[in-house]
Amino acid sequence: MPKTSLLVLQMLAPGNLLSGEFIGNQLGISRMSVSKAIKGLSKQRLEITSVPGRGYRLQSPVQLLDKKIIRSALCENGSTGCQIEILQEIDSTSDYLLEQSGKRNINRHVCLAECQCNGRGRRQRGWYATAYRNIALSMGWDFNDGMAGLTGLGIAAGVSIVSTLHKAGYDREIGLKWPNDIVWNNRKLGGLLIDVRGETDGPCLVVLGLGLNLALSEEDQQTIDQPCVSLEQISNDKIDRNALVIGMIKTLVELFEAYPSSGFERFQQLWAGYDRLFGREVRVIKGGTSFSGVAMGIDETGALLLDEGKEAFSKFLSGDVSLRLAQ
Repeated sequence: MPKTSLLVLQMLAPGNLLSGEFIGNQLGISRMSVSKAIKGLSKQRLEITSVPGRGYRLQSPVQLLDKKIIRSALCENGSTGCQIEILQEIDSTSDYLLEQSGKRNINRHVCLAECQCNGRGRRQRGWYATAYRNIALSMGWDFNDGMAGLTGLGIAAGVSIVSTLHKAGYDREIGLKWPNDIVWNNRKLGGLLIDVRGETDGPCLVVLGLGLNLALSEEDQQTIDQPCVSLEQISNDKIDRNALVIGMIKTLVELFEAYPSSGFERFQQLWAGYDRLFGREVRVIKGGTSFSGVAMGIDETGALLLDEGKEAFSKFLSGDVSLRLAQ
């Protein structure tokens, strides 16, 4: 985003009606430059009302991510050691960190995007983050003991994130759909994705991506190809983007620091309290083959347990598997 557009957005963010002349005088730019910036912001799906003779106003105020606020809060109770990077617009925060890992150390590096245009979910599904209204976050982390010690990490991250939302006062009906969807009443609220690069028994890099819907316009909901929901739709409280980001980062740091020694066992036990598919008829699609049965939780590796009426439960790992409620 051009610097001028960002400066104009910062002035309009609280939702006040401001004249083009006032904006221009404050920023030292012409009225024409203000008008050009407004047009650019409108292309970001920001709904800006133009009131003839009076000025411009955002139909809904936005809260911009603030690096200083985030860094300060992370250091209050001991530094997390994280580097914070906020990008205005990018295709995918996770792809960006993976690309950067070939050029520099991204351990404890957090990338946030105000607008994520081509985010990536499981099985290469797209994930779009509405500009300035949602959370698109990725974190890089080095682990020394190899991929084998990371069994269940994605599920553990999901449990940790939903637990953080509950502690922040959000509806306890928010839960998880195996393996990594954050859901509320069968509608998708967010999701996690883990990429791992490295050795089976040696050093490896994890990049965890987190997307969370804080607000969705009607246009957004029509664009998304599945039932979805936002925190704004299920909460009566004002949502503080920066506070949520701070909570998510702290949660992930605590998880990643402890996981090599604590492992997955505790999270397998906790999963039952967050599992929104347990006991329900589901359909698992793997390699073009469909399996129907009742979801029965997960095993010690994080694999889905499916009761197909056989002597033993069938097990499915999260790789190339699609899970749906039975019709």
